Amino acid sequence: MKTQPTDIDIAIDWLVRLQRSTVSPADWLAFDAWLLASEHHAQTYDAALALDLQLASYEPETIQATPLPSRPLNMSIGPKTWRWPVMGAALASLLIAAGLIWQSQVQVPPEAAYATAIGAHKTVILSDGSRIDLNTASRLTVDFDRSRRQVRMKDAEAYFDVAKDPRRPFVIEAGHSQIQVVGTAFDVKNRDGQLVVSVERGIVDVQPLPSTAAKHYRLRPGQALSYDQSTGLINDSLAQSGEASSWRTGRLIYRDQPLSVVVADLNRQFDRPIRLGDAQTGKVRLSGVLIVDTQTAMVKRLSALLPLKSSDKGDRIVLTMR
Repeated sequence: MKTQPTDIDIAIDWLVRLQRSTVSPADWLAFDAWLLASEHHAQTYDAALALDLQLASYEPETIQATPLPSRPLNMSIGPKTWRWPVMGAALASLLIAAGLIWQSQVQVPPEAAYATAIGAHKTVILSDGSRIDLNTASRLTVDFDRSRRQVRMKDAEAYFDVAKDPRRPFVIEAGHSQIQVVGTAFDVKNRDGQLVVSVERGIVDVQPLPSTAAKHYRLRPGQALSYDQSTGLINDSLAQSGEASSWRTGRLIYRDQPLSVVVADLNRQFDRPIRLGDAQTGKVRLSGVLIVDTQTAMVKRLSALLPLKSSDKGDRIVLTMR
């Protein structure tokens, strides 16, 4: 007689499905909808994830003896259903028998720091296959362990293409904020007390405020969130595909941004600083595209887009209103 799949059966199916190379944005959205449908769904998935993490700690012989089922969600459950109590008992025995072997075989890469100079970019491929593109004048550290992958970034901007690994969440600490994903592509800009997260693929959880009780924001493809640390202001919005990470192709795109932000970005591109003549000049707002080439050419384009004039002071360039 056919029976309906239980929550634990469905959770295991999601665990397998999200690790496949063919997983799509629609899969991530469906998974998110299933998690939100019931608090028990999230608890069950966490339990399946924890067990999968522990089982993955052993050698292939052990894992092959108890494979994860890979049936589709609508498949009937037969006599070979994965019974949770049985797996729990088996896991306890495996922990006792293989604990010392596990400790000796696992190698955790040490914490590593990556940085770029003014005007430079860098691409880093991590040990799990994830890719980080670092924008100019950025610095971050990467710290992996058996249970999670962690990145810490202060004054930095980076594009992340995270390899899928549901057993080890990918967590980014940016200032006082925390960003968590499993496998996705997104841009994070953490500059001058301003955090901007823009999602290209997958689902990204952002906790802007430094409190365990603070609200989490779940961003999907085409969504962005900005957080001003000085005012506590949080805005979520729609993001054009590739716009936030346009710096990777030599363009800076601005939508109603103050000149003070634009100048700060330019000063991370060139050694000779650009200064604002007064505070009022910094409040002028820009919507447009700046091609990144020479400092002289970029200042000239900026002056064409806004009512500005530039003065060459030798060791600096000063911008004032016309």
